[in-house]
Amino acid sequence: MKKNHLISLSNNKRTTIKMFVMNCCCWILLLYVGSILTACSDEDSVKKNPYLSTCTRAMLKEAVEVRFLNLDKNTNIHIDFGDGTIKEGMSTDVITHKYTQSGDYTMNVTAGEHKIQKRIRVYNLLALTEAMKQFKDPNYKKVWVMTHRAHTTDLTIPENSIPSVSAAIKSGAEIIECDTHVTKDGVVVVCHDQTLNATTNGSGDITKMTFEEIQKYNLKDRNGNLTDEKIPTLEAFLKAGRGKIYFNLDYSPRTASTKQVFDIVKKLEMTESVLFYCNSEQKVKEVLDLDQDAHAYPWVGTHKALVGLPGTYFIQGSYMTNGKSTDVSEGIADGMIVSIGMLAWTGSDVSEYELNETYLEDLLAIFPDVKMIMTDVPKELIKALKQRGKR
Repeated sequence: MKKNHLISLSNNKRTTIKMFVMNCCCWILLLYVGSILTACSDEDSVKKNPYLSTCTRAMLKEAVEVRFLNLDKNTNIHIDFGDGTIKEGMSTDVITHKYTQSGDYTMNVTAGEHKIQKRIRVYNLLALTEAMKQFKDPNYKKVWVMTHRAHTTDLTIPENSIPSVSAAIKSGAEIIECDTHVTKDGVVVVCHDQTLNATTNGSGDITKMTFEEIQKYNLKDRNGNLTDEKIPTLEAFLKAGRGKIYFNLDYSPRTASTKQVFDIVKKLEMTESVLFYCNSEQKVKEVLDLDQDAHAYPWVGTHKALVGLPGTYFIQGSYMTNGKSTDVSEGIADGMIVSIGMLAWTGSDVSEYELNETYLEDLLAIFPDVKMIMTDVPKELIKALKQRGKR
């Protein structure tokens, strides 16, 4: 009997321990589920707190938008933009401001009992929307210069490389043209060709290689000599010239999608610094679907989706020494601004390495309304345009 009693007590003890462990597990499970429900509930503090939406980088005279989320619609808003400008409104308003001086500013925003500070950097370069308006002024005689693949006459710098951005800025050009492709793992890079063969010491199709694989190879300069430079990401390339020069992204005949390219530009808050080259009407529509205010830059004839929009838009054509230059009359009739490539196209005798002023005179005679010329020799073209009163 005593032995059985001890066994009974031992069993009871084991049962009690089991029940205790089970209860602990249940409580832990309930606490875990409760935490999930709390995190997803309407009482979530992140969802309930007011959220200020605005940019942290802007161009001169870019329309900086300030808006609130998760704030009572009757709340008064007071914004000190840090440059002497103060604006007020309601929480449902989108309050805008254009900075007219470059610099770093602190916005002080009061929304009801909430006080929020936001830093913003304003670059010393006009927003494209404002800059493009100048071409509507008959007194604005300046012809812009776009540098093809960020080329200059310094052939020791690889095309479409980070150092080429600095060289292009130093040349005095307004815009850098560059080309984009996307790697196997979704990284948008800057390279004219879809393969590495012509510009690096490697070979292979960019779209079938990872970014890490591509980085094993080095860029060659334009004399064919190997350098320490690598194929850059589009993000790094844009950052290298942010606030100092505009960019023309030649993506539509390449492998990166409209959205892949646009998302990078948007992330960097550079939509007022970038032209999106479009080689088809479909590509123009894709750009406008992503942002109605984006600066689409189509080949003449693919520009129809831009007709009637409030913006000012370039169309592209080409100068050919064989007498087959692009007819841009349709674009002019539709209110577009003329941009012409003076490049070493197939069928053209234009040199990639030097400026032929006779050809420049011919170009200006064929395209008297030209407002921008794309070239491989920006510094030399700028000098020649100045001599003709077009800079």
